[in-house]
Amino acid sequence: MSQGCLHSERFVKKPGFDAFEKLVRENQRVVYQIAFTVLRNPADAEDVTQDAFMRAFAKLSSLREPERFRAWICQIVRHLALNRLRASTRSRAREELAPANSACFVDIEALAEDREFEARVHFEISRLPEKLREVLLLCAIDDLEPSGVAKVLGIPQGTVRSRLHLARKRLLRALSS
Repeated sequence: MSQGCLHSERFVKKPGFDAFEKLVRENQRVVYQIAFTVLRNPADAEDVTQDAFMRAFAKLSSLREPERFRAWICQIVRHLALNRLRASTRSRAREELAPANSACFVDIEALAEDREFEARVHFEISRLPEKLREVLLLCAIDDLEPSGVAKVLGIPQGTVRSRLHLARKRLLRALSS
């Protein structure tokens, strides 16, 4: 077994974020390269790379062979990149299938209202306390289950659920006023 594998194994088995952070630094370049190769878009590749490491961290305890961390994270990022590519392809296909004359019926006011609302949602999320915002973004935006968020943040699952409830309640109240 190579020394690099032993080195990675020691850090996977050692609990804590510092050890995982070292694994991220060691593998970030190859993970990003895989994402970029599939997606051909730097911003999408960065998003998928980050998502892959978040998912890996959340499921790190399920890795049976710690010395295979690199292979495992590469499988995760490839899967996520392919999913993003498929979703993007489907979206473009739907847009192309829409009748060309439907563009004439676009409600400019509704479009402007949607953009204003989206900006307001982002603003209100940014105003949430960090603990609430963090849980909301991990659950709602990154599509992690409360159990995964609990692992990522190192807090009890009940705390995740209560923070998520409070964040949604505050966001709804702010958007309703």
